[in-house]
Amino acid sequence: METTDWETYGTGKYEKCADCMAHCGYEPTAANAALLNPLKAMWIALRGVRTTGPMAPEINLDNQRPAQYIFSSEVQKRLSEIRRDEAAAAAAKQQQKASTAA
Repeated sequence: METTDWETYGTGKYEKCADCMAHCGYEPTAANAALLNPLKAMWIALRGVRTTGPMAPEINLDNQRPAQYIFSSEVQKRLSEIRRDEAAAAAAKQQQKASTAA
């Protein structure tokens, strides 16, 4: 967590973030806005969220960095390690059986 450059992630900054439906970046922002503007938050709570009129502009996605697809290679690496360990355990078990049978 400490070594990740979080400023390079987010909508408009990283291709995978463009259509992300995770709330991790937006809910804290809404909570901070409610705490900084309690009267406005109370007004919205009483009247509801405005659904007509102009909305916030779309975030420009032209300058976002391309996605890095490393997940599948990491999965393959870990599966190879698991299979290697399983094969070594099976070989050790087979060798143990052979030594006890002799």
